Amino acid sequence: MKTGTPSGLWLTRLAIVVATLPATLMSVAAYAQNAPKFDFAKPEEVKLVQWKAQVKAGALLTSGNSQTKGGTVAGTVSRKAGGNRFAFDAAAAYGQSNNPTSVVGPDPNDPTGMMTPAVLEIGRTSVVSTNNWITKARYDRFFTANNSGYLSAQAAGDKVAGKTFYGGGQIGYSRQLVANAVHTAVAEIGYDFSHERYVQQPMKTIDPITIHSARVFVGDQAKLTSETGATVSLEALFNLNAEDKALNVNTGMPGVEALHDTRVIGKAGLTTTLAKRLSIGFTFTLKYDQNPAALPVPPGTPAGVGFATGFTPFAEKIDTLVEATLIYTFL
Repeated sequence: MKTGTPSGLWLTRLAIVVATLPATLMSVAAYAQNAPKFDFAKPEEVKLVQWKAQVKAGALLTSGNSQTKGGTVAGTVSRKAGGNRFAFDAAAAYGQSNNPTSVVGPDPNDPTGMMTPAVLEIGRTSVVSTNNWITKARYDRFFTANNSGYLSAQAAGDKVAGKTFYGGGQIGYSRQLVANAVHTAVAEIGYDFSHERYVQQPMKTIDPITIHSARVFVGDQAKLTSETGATVSLEALFNLNAEDKALNVNTGMPGVEALHDTRVIGKAGLTTTLAKRLSIGFTFTLKYDQNPAALPVPPGTPAGVGFATGFTPFAEKIDTLVEATLIYTFL
């Protein structure tokens, strides 16, 4: 007995398939036209312009035994668009003290002024204790998220430290070392050009100088809480050229060798938000100058009187500054 499908039945099924094939193909084609398409979207280039601006201010005023007044003000504005960032900073500080000083005069109980020696009285002399300013503009070009080049220029002055003007420019490479939810750390290397002019002394000329330096910088911004942040940074400049006209702090004579005029600036700060746009900040700054400028003649010195021949006093090598300021953020 044979098994399998009869040949007549196979022919019948084949005829059904052939008859329905056109309709089936038309249904598939119609579904293909109406079926959803899964095309991968091309990422759109985001072009955002970010502005930031804030101003800081602080003041000090005392009366009575200690009579002082002073203040600080600073502002910064920056703009970032794509891989370009421009920033401008300016700051100034001024302070004045009315210090007790000795005044020698005749004895008021001796009308003739001949019987008793002169007596000592107490007076006050106004002295400018702080007088500095600085402006700085900087351009950053970001090649990648972590690598950029920078170009900057600055102008500044600090008469109390003996410098009527110092300024110049910088160029170099910046590398972002760490970037996470808490820390943003950056390191920079580059070249610094500086020009310095000094407060002149009676009967003595102090020539301006030009300094070519290697620059190294490291800094970190830390987000301690949602309202509080901290910053710390260290910048060092190492003079590469011999400063033939600069007065040597060790000898008082012109001539400072290469790598003997190192300048270091260290900063540490803490900022916390008080309101939506208002914050309070505390900053500690330390400045070190291996070969500082010569000191100017103190205020009140009679005209034509100067330091003794061969004697040149110099400014301190280390300056420190502690500030407490209110910060208002505009953008």
